[in-house]
Amino acid sequence: MYTKDEENFIILSSVEEISDAVKRALVFKCADTERQDIEKFLIKTLSYGVYNTVKEKLSDGAYRSRILSGLEKRGITCVACFSESYPDILRHIDRPPLLLYCKGNVSLLKTNCFAVVGSRKSTANALALCRKISSELTAAFTVVSGIADGADTAALSGALLSGKAISVTASGFDNIYPSVNVSLAREISEKGLLVSEYPPHMRASKYNFPVRNRIIAGLSKGVLVASAGEKSGALITAECASEYGRDVFAFPYSPHIASGAGCNSLIKNGAYLTENILDIFSAFGLDLKRRGNCTELSALEKAVLGEISKTDGVLLSAVADSLGKQTYEIIPVLTALEIKGLAVRLGGNRYGAV
Repeated sequence: MYTKDEENFIILSSVEEISDAVKRALVFKCADTERQDIEKFLIKTLSYGVYNTVKEKLSDGAYRSRILSGLEKRGITCVACFSESYPDILRHIDRPPLLLYCKGNVSLLKTNCFAVVGSRKSTANALALCRKISSELTAAFTVVSGIADGADTAALSGALLSGKAISVTASGFDNIYPSVNVSLAREISEKGLLVSEYPPHMRASKYNFPVRNRIIAGLSKGVLVASAGEKSGALITAECASEYGRDVFAFPYSPHIASGAGCNSLIKNGAYLTENILDIFSAFGLDLKRRGNCTELSALEKAVLGEISKTDGVLLSAVADSLGKQTYEIIPVLTALEIKGLAVRLGGNRYGAV
């Protein structure tokens, strides 16, 4: 499955005592298949105590087997920055991730990607448009996003209809954050691709999120910011995209909408004002024939739409109770309404009408 170089680097990357700087230097040493060369480098680079720890793990067959078999059992494939399957577009950013832990369709890494990101606090209309555009983007791109509630979830939900979705997490796969999206992460791993530069056990930290955002931007040929407050993490992704020479797109907002202040600022500073998929495709010289959504509704769809139209956000359980149904009966109806552009998931199992 792995070359000897790749296997050595996976093992060395699992050793937490080795700093990121040393791991980056080891990338070149792992081009040598002789373990002696790696050990000589470690002797010169590491302190005596750390070297002994690393040497013990490097030569421990049981440790090597435990690391590799543990990844395999979880369905995780590792892609080193010198591997053939590593995306070229990502390799050339500043400080590219050395090792990508991947779960799902790894071939998506080599496709043309486009990032869609935004705030957890987004308007219902912005989420609906985000989902719609993300679905349409898959005609030419694989959609890349994080996995937060709000805009990220809307983007991934739209892209997953075709399976062309990549989610880059700020934690290892054993500790998906936020936990409310564990089921979404599972769906992405089954239909699309989960990516992280962190080993499975790693928990999310405040520092991980802006670092993660460079990967989202680095994988992509462009970035759409669907919503962003004045200090939103989505703006960090947009900033990275600009540094990497990628095009930045943003939804326009009325002045009084706080979740759109960052988007308006991006547009003032040169981002493409984006109201529909044509605004993105035209920037890349692409053409898209618009397809209208089917708006014929069943009796149950009409009833559910009526319930979620009563307030700005209704819990799934409340809709089911009001209609005398079980939640599992309502979920596919809400999904159908989302696809038709009439409903949007607001997070926390709440839904709203568009």
